[in-house]
Amino acid sequence: DEIVPPLTGSIGLLTTWDKINELSEEELDELAWELNILWYEKGAPIETKRDIILSSDKVYRKLGTKWAAENVITSYFGEGYIREWFEYSGEPGHFRVYSTNPSITSDQLNAFMNILNKVKRHSSKLDGIFITLTGLMKPKIGVGMREVSTETYYVKSR
Repeated sequence: DEIVPPLTGSIGLLTTWDKINELSEEELDELAWELNILWYEKGAPIETKRDIILSSDKVYRKLGTKWAAENVITSYFGEGYIREWFEYSGEPGHFRVYSTNPSITSDQLNAFMNILNKVKRHSSKLDGIFITLTGLMKPKIGVGMREVSTETYYVKSR
């Protein structure tokens, strides 16, 4: 009776998940490190960090699936979705990313590719990122292209 009542007031401090919205950026960064969230970016806005942490268990359970990649894309870049090769007559194992977020510029492309590579299947290949814009505007035409490739080498031991 003398020990337990004073401790009951501090038990609330031990909860984390129900207080994600109250944690500071530093606390969110530490929590993400503890949870080993591979696709967590320290430079992201605080609301994005909270969203990534709250969905991390679900994403880990489905890591390497279309759903996991779409979830992370949506958390970081707003609306976005993936079309797999059979949905657009592409080559087997390929996919495309579509988004309506015009802020995915060449500056953010490296971060985007880094995040995408951590949640997609390693055997799948990205055919392109397509950003669609709607609204009334004076048309201007431009093309940007970036080629990304990786090579994997295996060494047989005797």
